[in-house]
Amino acid sequence: METKLLLVEDEPFLAKVVDDSLKHNGYTVSYAADGKKGYNLFLNENFDLIILDVMLPETDGFTLAKQIRVKNQQIPILFLTAKTQSEDLIEGYKSGGNDYLKKPFSLEELFLRVAELLKRSQKQHLTNLSEIAIGKYI
Repeated sequence: METKLLLVEDEPFLAKVVDDSLKHNGYTVSYAADGKKGYNLFLNENFDLIILDVMLPETDGFTLAKQIRVKNQQIPILFLTAKTQSEDLIEGYKSGGNDYLKKPFSLEELFLRVAELLKRSQKQHLTNLSEIAIGKYI
């Protein structure tokens, strides 16, 4: 089963490096250069994880995360951003992010965080399925 990621990043060089690296590691990646296009992709495809920049044209990453959370509470969201102040990190978590990686970053750290978020998400999904199955018999 393929693992689909949505990457929303407005800086073309960084987006290409991240996109190519994630694909090289076996992920299927859809890419958007602004928040509006990112939200449209989210609405029209099923993703396992979303990687968001914060400073985006059209719709910023924090606002986009809030919009995504209205539709989907479960999908992991990883912020990948140059906004490094503690108030930015707090805003990221309050807007629905599950993790926050500050630029500059190493690709190895990005891969580890993506893998961990996907693992946690899969465990949560299996727990929810178990609760549904057991719920019928209790």
